[in-house]
Amino acid sequence: MMIPAITGRRKGYTSVETKKLVGFEGSLVGEATITPPLLINTAARRQVEALKSCSIRQLLDIFHRAGKLFCEGQPDGLAPEDYVRSASLTSGLPISIVRRRTLGFFPQIFQDMEKFLLIQSPGGLDVFDTHLYQVQEILVGLVPRGNNVGFIMPGNHPSTNYMWLSALAMKMPLILRPSYDDVFTPYRLLMSLLEAGLPEESVAFVPGTHELVDTIAQAASLSVIFGGQQLQERYAKDCNIKVYGPGRSKVVVPANADFDRSVDTICRLIMDDGGRGCINCSAVIVEGNAEKLAAAVSEKLKQVPVLYPLEEGAKLGALASIASAEPYSALIDARLHDGAKEWTDGKTNRVAQIDRVAIMLPTVVEVPDFQHPLFGVELPFPFAVFTSVGSRQEAIQAARNSLAVVVSGEDKELAQELLLEPDIDKVFMGGALSTEFDPREPHEGFLLDFLFQKKAFQAGKAASYQTTI
Repeated sequence: MMIPAITGRRKGYTSVETKKLVGFEGSLVGEATITPPLLINTAARRQVEALKSCSIRQLLDIFHRAGKLFCEGQPDGLAPEDYVRSASLTSGLPISIVRRRTLGFFPQIFQDMEKFLLIQSPGGLDVFDTHLYQVQEILVGLVPRGNNVGFIMPGNHPSTNYMWLSALAMKMPLILRPSYDDVFTPYRLLMSLLEAGLPEESVAFVPGTHELVDTIAQAASLSVIFGGQQLQERYAKDCNIKVYGPGRSKVVVPANADFDRSVDTICRLIMDDGGRGCINCSAVIVEGNAEKLAAAVSEKLKQVPVLYPLEEGAKLGALASIASAEPYSALIDARLHDGAKEWTDGKTNRVAQIDRVAIMLPTVVEVPDFQHPLFGVELPFPFAVFTSVGSRQEAIQAARNSLAVVVSGEDKELAQELLLEPDIDKVFMGGALSTEFDPREPHEGFLLDFLFQKKAFQAGKAASYQTTI
């Protein structure tokens, strides 16, 4: 199967140079275009008027039709199960997880997009057509901050594609660069939308290497980039670029938390979706002594069955090759010092092999304090670092710099203190967090707040603001 670039023509563009899409078991799953930068600049210029004549109601009708096509049709030339298998092979996610997070997720997203927009919009749906809404007697403009938005997508988890879908639903034209690790999901989503009637020039789908990141950032008015610490630092001062970096999500276990429930909650948050998500638990902060809890979690994770990722019920993902496991193990080994202890089987049994497919096993490490170089490390498999803290204030300090923090138990005072921390984005209490992405919640803020700006607008006579002096 060949996946082309789509830049305003349904048939797409196939470059001379292509990228082979190889499955984790070594098979050739397909090929994808390596888009030349010049094509991106041309597509960006065409997008200015792409969705202006399409009303928000018409666009949502297109989304509704696309949901059924994605789940039941062959918009990309693949039957639903063939698509799921292809996405599993290239991403390494177990096939049952891919199916649940795509065929079981996106059809509902397409149907419910109106609800998600209403949560973010200050003026109902019509504001996306009129760009005006009223607050008391004042008119406020809500307008796009640019002509289009670029998306640099990751390949760790398919549900991240919700982000560009929601931007498109707000009538923002897109330049979309998928990851080669999962090019099948965004391609199928886009082809479903095009078959449902989406104006062709509204999305430029441009598979390519990391070299396209700067090109897209320059061609698009705004950009949303998923990446690591290096990309965060590169674009930190650019207000037109939003970078979603590592989640570094954590669990805080107060001294009065129920031990068995804490073990269950932590194991679930480490293991969900093969440990691939940005809200999977990567660190556990324990008021008191973490040793007993780390040992119990480790023992439970050792019982997770190691299954071939294409087998139904598999919970652990595959790596691209045996060699690709080495950097992760090397990173852990290099930092296992200054009192760090690995509770799982460690260097002798950190990587499993099934039919020459490499699978990283769940790994639990305990460190003496949250300043240790292993604390805060996020890896793309079930990996968590435990540490002990001696006070409530120290627990809050350790929890900082997190996408999500779960408080084990019902400590409302602690949860409220964490909520007030500027660099903690989500707080959950009582094990409430599910690693399933909830589109109703802010995710480092609402996307609308990045894509749109508010302006003053007056027409004719307006009631002036009267002071009492």
